[in-house]
Amino acid sequence: MNQRNSVFDRLSDRVMNLDSPAYGDERERTVFMEASSFGLTIGLYAGLAGAVVSAAFGLILVPTVLLVLTILPAAATQWYARRRGVHLNALAEESGARSTLVTMVAVCALIALTFAAMTYTVFAGQPLLPFPSVTVTPGDGLLGGAAQGAVVGGMVGAVGGIIGSVVSYRKANRRR
Repeated sequence: MNQRNSVFDRLSDRVMNLDSPAYGDERERTVFMEASSFGLTIGLYAGLAGAVVSAAFGLILVPTVLLVLTILPAAATQWYARRRGVHLNALAEESGARSTLVTMVAVCALIALTFAAMTYTVFAGQPLLPFPSVTVTPGDGLLGGAAQGAVVGGMVGAVGGIIGSVVSYRKANRRR
């Protein structure tokens, strides 16, 4: 293991807290890590798709932020593994898995499409697709009411998630 003891290493160890019993036994830990990898992959594709769509509508800042937010977790994964002596690119190349090639081609193609749409906007002075001019203001018809319901529902759901997590944690501690 090629672990260094920098501030970032200590911070990542603290954030990951790999000795926590929350990861369960060996099988549960394996499934947890597979699920985390799955979630990272879904987040990667969702962020890239959002970047392509927003770039097609002529936005420049939104796709840029989405690309950064998409690439950051992937870069952090590479960094974390490399600091522990695992080189993910070499591992993927040595396995010869076709899925790795397909994934890399898809990711790079989505990034290229994003920049192509942004390039069109910058040079043509107009978006590739016209942006629908729908202004949502509270109380403005059906769309405004839906927006109001969505934001209130999101807040209630988030608060409910916090309360549910605390209650579940306390019940689990009482059972022990």
